[in-house]
Amino acid sequence: MAHHFPIARLSIVAVLFIAGASVVGFGQTLPTSQPAFPSGVISPTGITHTLLLHSPVQGKVYEIGPAGEILGEYTVGAKGENSWILPNGRLLASYTGGVREIDTDSGKITWEYKAASGVEIHSCQPLPGDRVLICECGSKRLFEINRDLTIAWEIQLQSTQPTHKQFRLAEKTDAGTYLVAYGSDAVVRELDSTGKVLQTFTPPPRKNGGVNGGFRLPNGNTLVTGGYGAEVYEFDKDAHIIWTLGQSDLPAGFKIHYMGTAQRLANGDTVLSNFLGEPAVFEITPDKHVVWQFSDDTLGPISACRVLGEN
Repeated sequence: MAHHFPIARLSIVAVLFIAGASVVGFGQTLPTSQPAFPSGVISPTGITHTLLLHSPVQGKVYEIGPAGEILGEYTVGAKGENSWILPNGRLLASYTGGVREIDTDSGKITWEYKAASGVEIHSCQPLPGDRVLICECGSKRLFEINRDLTIAWEIQLQSTQPTHKQFRLAEKTDAGTYLVAYGSDAVVRELDSTGKVLQTFTPPPRKNGGVNGGFRLPNGNTLVTGGYGAEVYEFDKDAHIIWTLGQSDLPAGFKIHYMGTAQRLANGDTVLSNFLGEPAVFEITPDKHVVWQFSDDTLGPISACRVLGEN
């Protein structure tokens, strides 16, 4: 069972005010005056979820129950954007300087990979064979690492962007290929095990655009989250856009700031994380009706969301 550890929280409103803007950390700012947005779980049809939420400003990962209650609170380290509950019940999460596995009962670190100085890590993924996929900015490496910290497989990525803007999420597909989000280059590329580009998913140009992640769907399509481009795209197998979600599709009061993660549920709906936006996470139908949402400012801005149970 996960436990709620008595660690002090940092409210998103407990920030510095400089030149009329609230500094929330890592170069992100919000206006000092914002309209009130409802907190907690809202679903007119009674949809509930158990969630894993990554809060990079807090440096924590939260497990959230169906009513919005905190089931677990784990300190993983600042930044980072990806978290998983492993089959053994432990938590695997990235932070800016590495990847940690944490015992959810004791809060103790049970495994850790530490990156070299000047390297940033935003992404991790547990793989079969007890390996972990890691994508590094700065060193420009995508690699699978064994639990004894030996490298099982590695390719060198290419980017001319500064370290922080190079890559975001990366995932290995069931077909054995790799989807890598090239952050400020604003493309997701699918690579084979040699690093050869098999497919490129390119969203339309957007002011302050970028990409945060590419997520392979069971039907072979790919969801791409557009980061500050504030849109989400579904590409078919030929890399053609067949579905788009943007600000104009959402209810009044909703505000997309940075689209982080996308998870397609079995019912065809999509759950999205909305970093520094309102609501923090929400579920939307294929015809773009919001059927569930969750916000809690005390958790800090949410970069990634994973639905643990469709209950």
